[in-house]
Amino acid sequence: MTIALWIIAACEVIRIIQNTLQLLSIKHDTGARDNAYAAFVDSLKMNDREFVARILKEFDKNTDDGR
Repeated sequence: MTIALWIIAACEVIRIIQNTLQLLSIKHDTGARDNAYAAFVDSLKMNDREFVARILKEFDKNTDDGR
């Protein structure tokens, strides 16, 4: 019985550590996630032609920077 309690306690400690790491990761990535949400909402405001034109401009800019 005592061994089972120690195993359960160890599992709970591991779970607490995992949850803490996940929360820290979520807190760290908040800015990037907010930027992604804002970009998504902005893309919804454009029609398809404008969206494709913007994506192509960004693609051309990224490929020119890579050279």
